[in-house]
Amino acid sequence: MTKVKFIKNNNNYVALHVSGHTGYGEEGSDILCASISSIVQAGALGILKVLNVDAAIERDDEKGLFKIQLPCNLGDKYNETNIIFETIKVSLLDLTQGYKKYLKLEEVCDDVY
Repeated sequence: MTKVKFIKNNNNYVALHVSGHTGYGEEGSDILCASISSIVQAGALGILKVLNVDAAIERDDEKGLFKIQLPCNLGDKYNETNIIFETIKVSLLDLTQGYKKYLKLEEVCDDVY
């Protein structure tokens, strides 16, 4: 199962953690895993290249791990990054409709950030 955790602080998305392989198909040809990766990586590119936010990205394909961590104090940029995170979230929620046992989404608040 792939687990996606959206992390918020003060009503702003600050991070996204994706972990695990879906187990839907054979590794290397799993269309669900590829769909999740495409959605998350497109969002990360939007944050990095379109919004020019210096976010930290961690990726480990073997472990099925992908993390996006925004820098602190983005000010007005939070409006834009929130739109990208929300787009990732609704896209993944749409996927869960047909693949509930392979994909789980969670949203948590992190007051430490």
